[in-house]
Amino acid sequence: MPIRRTKDFTRGFIYFFRGLKLIFTRLGLFKYAAMPLVVNILLITGFFLSFNTLTLYLSDWIFTQGDAAWYWVAAKGIFALLMFLISLFAALFAFVSVGLIVAGPFNDLLAAAVERKLTGAVRDTGETLAATLFRAFKNESRKVAVFLTIQGALLALNLIPVAGSALYLVLNPLFIAYVMAYEFTGYALDRRGLAFAEKQGYLLNRSALTFGFGAAVGLTMMVPLLHFLLMPAAAAGGTLLIIEREAEETAPAARKE
Repeated sequence: MPIRRTKDFTRGFIYFFRGLKLIFTRLGLFKYAAMPLVVNILLITGFFLSFNTLTLYLSDWIFTQGDAAWYWVAAKGIFALLMFLISLFAALFAFVSVGLIVAGPFNDLLAAAVERKLTGAVRDTGETLAATLFRAFKNESRKVAVFLTIQGALLALNLIPVAGSALYLVLNPLFIAYVMAYEFTGYALDRRGLAFAEKQGYLLNRSALTFGFGAAVGLTMMVPLLHFLLMPAAAAGGTLLIIEREAEETAPAARKE
């Protein structure tokens, strides 16, 4: 049993890289990966420039109230550096949280394109394109909110001496792997009509496979900026996982008939 679960975990881990290969070898799929990247770069660049322009004006206004003494000039420089670092960290944070929300509709379209490419058809939800985009955006917003809430609770464990930090080191990677598996298999599972609780059951019933996939995706999420470049590969890999698992599980039933 442990050997089987190890194989399933490894297989799940590899799905991410299979998704990456799929994206970069099919031009028709790559365009879906490029669109959210361009949109997010524009959003983050706009925020970064606007924030620092406002900071520059604020700095000039505050520090012209004083004299030209060296300590006043030094204070202005320290303030400018501090605000620049704050804007940098804010931009990186936004690239993770806002990036997931903005990329959601594009990843949903990408997952549908992958399914169509591999199977010749795609599950029809009966929705218009606008309804699909709105549903994906709403789901991503809700998932990000839940993710940040639970992540905050896990971080709070570190306030408990020794035991809390130990729990955090164990629970946080598991939580990240689960969330990433839920996120990027969710596009295909949504088209199969699975509700929130049903999707959780699906993942937990195939825990070694799905946690392996989630672990691979989670590792890329630890690298700011790079994670967003590879996010479409996760959407493609998660869809591939669902399609192949579905085929494997329906084959024995078809043989019995």
